[in-house]
Amino acid sequence: MRIHYSFDDSAARLPLAIRSAEGVFDRAADFRNAPGVQLVELTTQHMLNTSMSLIDELAHYFDTGSPSEANPYALDACYTQRELLEDLLRDLRDRLPLLVGFDEVEALFPASYERDLSLTLAFTAVGVSAFGYIRSFIDSEGEEYHGMVVNLAQAHPHMEAVLDQFSLNLLADTIRNGFFNHEAFQLAYGDYRDTHGRSSNAPADQLKDALISRGIAWYLSYRHDLAFYDETLGLDGDTLPKCIASWNEMISDAHDHTISDARLDEWLRPRDVRHPGELEVDVVGYHVARAIGEEQGDEGLRDAIAHGPDRFIALYNALGLHTLKS
Repeated sequence: MRIHYSFDDSAARLPLAIRSAEGVFDRAADFRNAPGVQLVELTTQHMLNTSMSLIDELAHYFDTGSPSEANPYALDACYTQRELLEDLLRDLRDRLPLLVGFDEVEALFPASYERDLSLTLAFTAVGVSAFGYIRSFIDSEGEEYHGMVVNLAQAHPHMEAVLDQFSLNLLADTIRNGFFNHEAFQLAYGDYRDTHGRSSNAPADQLKDALISRGIAWYLSYRHDLAFYDETLGLDGDTLPKCIASWNEMISDAHDHTISDARLDEWLRPRDVRHPGELEVDVVGYHVARAIGEEQGDEGLRDAIAHGPDRFIALYNALGLHTLKS
């Protein structure tokens, strides 16, 4: 597995540099040709069901002094904190080599797995009001690409909401481990699963697939400072037995074909989850991955990935901590 990436900060740098309507049109070619801007624009249009281009919205903003009524690109959030965002963008650009650690994801897959994954990593100061999001797309030649976008205008409120604090170091860790590595692993695992013919629509298989994919992803997010995240997010073992009991009941119902689609959705398709503890499958998967990682390191996690979710569960059960049904 090799993860290739390109970085683009045009959706942050260009809007922050604009000071007038004339400036918008002077930089029109830059906007149209920038991969980061295209990624943010297409995602915003899709998610908010709008046809408004970023250039047109910027022109409206500087002509009238305010965003359009719909305000799809959240320009007020960008320009009311322009100086702060300019400083933040500069600080993160200086740290760029520390923001990417995909070698940690690559190391979890068997050496014989020689697939390539292409990613565009983008910073923005405008667009959908979310800290981070992913968009997958296929080019004119049928090649699949994935874009990961970090919205700097949402960075401070996101950190305060999730971790009750903000610092540049913590933001850098969140971008690297909590977003880039977290999401890259799930993309890579999905590709590995599909390449090896392990995809299945059976409810039990979907549950077990989510357990290993989401569990290891969360472990990658937090393993560099387990004590901090245990305390900040309440990720101790107190709720684990309850969640495991719920898992065992859920997987039994899935095997018996008595599970409803609505109940399955509650476990697998969260609307907006930012840390384990909000979904029981995340709590269980995270603790399973953590126990295996602490006992056997990357070798144990790589073994689980190579052989699938049943091995993931078996490796955990062999540790004698709890009994997890498969």
